[in-house]
Amino acid sequence: MCDPAVRRRSARTADESKKPPSTADELRAKYDTDATGPVGGANGPRFDGPEPVQPCTRINLAHHVVVFAAIAYSLVTHGCPSLGVVAFMLWYADAYTAVLHAALDRPGCLDVKILHGAARGFQAHHDYPLASTHGRGCYRMICDTQRIQTITIVSALVFGRWNVATFQICLMKLLFSAYGGATGHFYAHGGAKPRGPAIKLAQKCHVLLPPKHHVGGHHAPPHDKNFGIFNGLSNYALNPFLGAPMNPPLGVLLAAWAALSLFDVAVVERCVGPVGEVVGRGVATALELARSSV
Repeated sequence: MCDPAVRRRSARTADESKKPPSTADELRAKYDTDATGPVGGANGPRFDGPEPVQPCTRINLAHHVVVFAAIAYSLVTHGCPSLGVVAFMLWYADAYTAVLHAALDRPGCLDVKILHGAARGFQAHHDYPLASTHGRGCYRMICDTQRIQTITIVSALVFGRWNVATFQICLMKLLFSAYGGATGHFYAHGGAKPRGPAIKLAQKCHVLLPPKHHVGGHHAPPHDKNFGIFNGLSNYALNPFLGAPMNPPLGVLLAAWAALSLFDVAVVERCVGPVGEVVGRGVATALELARSSV
């Protein structure tokens, strides 16, 4: 018979082999063994590995539970927002990720102490795309957005008008920019194997970020286009402004991101009513003209 101590050691070794890699060296070895190829550039990678994976916490889990409970409460109590607002937020959420991404990709952002870790993570991702996405896991990437989610919530409370529209728009930004951005980016690097038919359909419809659009666009040096990581819809309009030919200074990008983070929910909420009225009048006029011409 096998010694029980040997069996325990074997079981422990098997359990440890199932754990995801946690250090930068382990991630690089497991997922990106050839980082000196096209992704790494002609001179090889600029970083010695991706950011190490930090463990998720109960605080992360509690945050996610509260957010999705709030979304469920909003749907049951107030119903769905108008189709026009949802369509705009699908585009805007991607644009928000694009502005932040463009700023964090700038080498100068590594010198901004409060943003150094996030900037290093985004820039090392160019050299180690799989290690920094599938090596981390989708849930870990979602947890990484909690600080930005907190900024969004606090800004909505401070500058919003505390009504149903503010509540719904804030939740849509969290759902689309944070949860959607992390999920879209994760599956854009997924290849064919880990993606189910629902993910593939969402990518084909630009509801989630298509792999060819992201990997074939942004990950081709010099990494100066297709910054949106939720669904890529904003890239067609923002590419000339965030990358070549404009290439705005880092200060401009950070100021734009800060302004959007602080005021976007409040501004959108204040525009929903007037814009809805204008659209409603336009539709009513068009219908009246159509009836009179019959």
